[in-house]
Amino acid sequence: MTAVLWDLDDTLLNTLPGRMSALAHAYEACLGEKTDPEALWRSHRGGTLEDLGRRLLGADYLRFADTYREYYYGLNQAIQPFPGVVSALDAFQQAEVPMAIVTSKIAWGATEELTSAGMLQYFHSIVGFDDTDLHKPDPAPVYEALDRLLLDASKKVLFVGDSPADIWAAKNAGVTSVAALWGTLDAELLLDALPDYTAKSPGDVLAVIAGEAAAP
Repeated sequence: MTAVLWDLDDTLLNTLPGRMSALAHAYEACLGEKTDPEALWRSHRGGTLEDLGRRLLGADYLRFADTYREYYYGLNQAIQPFPGVVSALDAFQQAEVPMAIVTSKIAWGATEELTSAGMLQYFHSIVGFDDTDLHKPDPAPVYEALDRLLLDASKKVLFVGDSPADIWAAKNAGVTSVAALWGTLDAELLLDALPDYTAKSPGDVLAVIAGEAAAP
């Protein structure tokens, strides 16, 4: 295996409480009514915040995204990695497997959260929403991460993520997709995207590298 690419939210970091709070706030502020934020986010299938804003507000989508981000990054959160994440990252780092983040989150926000969680040192690069013109499920963010790692797309690269958009981006880029079941909001929807492998815990990703994992 030549590299491992990771999604961030619901894959490495448990940011769900803050994100759902911000989503509920932005929806009520922009549309004037309450919503079930988890159901709304599941229906979005891992797309970008801007795409969700377009779906809800049309041309006024930036107001939704800006309202969300202002609230979210104003929260006083103690963001933690999921159990087993750090030990898995340690193992990949010790094996000298380069790693990068591919997220729909703004790059500076991802960098701040990884720094706060004490995990920034594991990653050679962070590709965020603002780093590419096209976004997951388009392969552009995956290609950008591989360019920064000086690698070509191949099945020897893993992309681990919790949403259908992650799996589709991996498939579109020609890399191996791994469904991160430990943090996903909708396991059934994730499996419907037909990932190459599934992982019930971060440690299961190591089994993919070792050739011991079974395809779903």
